[in-house]
Amino acid sequence: MSSNKDYEFNKKIHSILLNPYLSKESFEQNINLIKKYNIKNITTSLNFLPNVKDNFLSSDIKITTLISYPFGDLPNNFVQELIHYAKDAGSEAIEYVPKFFTLSNNKDDEFARDIENVSKLDLPITLIFNKKKLSNEIFTQAINISLELGIENFQFGDGFGQYLGVNEIKEIMHLLGKNNFIKIVGGIKTIANVKDTLEAGADCVGTSYYHDIFQELKN
Repeated sequence: MSSNKDYEFNKKIHSILLNPYLSKESFEQNINLIKKYNIKNITTSLNFLPNVKDNFLSSDIKITTLISYPFGDLPNNFVQELIHYAKDAGSEAIEYVPKFFTLSNNKDDEFARDIENVSKLDLPITLIFNKKKLSNEIFTQAINISLELGIENFQFGDGFGQYLGVNEIKEIMHLLGKNNFIKIVGGIKTIANVKDTLEAGADCVGTSYYHDIFQELKN
């Protein structure tokens, strides 16, 4: 196994700042920790986005905003308005849950149109898949349609569920090939989780446990 120094962890570990129950004090503590560890990527909500941006006005940190999360239940016209809002508020990219229900209703074209419409807007898009919640057939179908549409950025795991194992990540890599950017989210709490995930082929991880992980790395 490679040493810790083989990875630039402040770039490979993306902080997730989504908890709607955060107090003002907890939010500020998270911001200070992100600065302390020089983390380069934050994923946040529309609710927190303006405050996050205000804290990193002169920084090179990349701010990504979750849209239609976690259930992918927003009508298309709302989604487009929210993406425009995210851009105006300082987001540089979005993460989006596709409408998997359309696939189970044999509406492949509707599934594809939704992704196509979102991907044509002004911000780069990452599609979110929870492999553990989809049948193999729907999962594979959704991936293939996304690839046909030219989607390059994928997130596997939505923060609700168990850690995605190494073998599952390798299966995903085999399905996607090597020309896509892959982020893994969910149950990543230790430096061992991070290293195993990266060595399985993922490009980065997303976690709200970044403080614990960096403390472990420091020790």
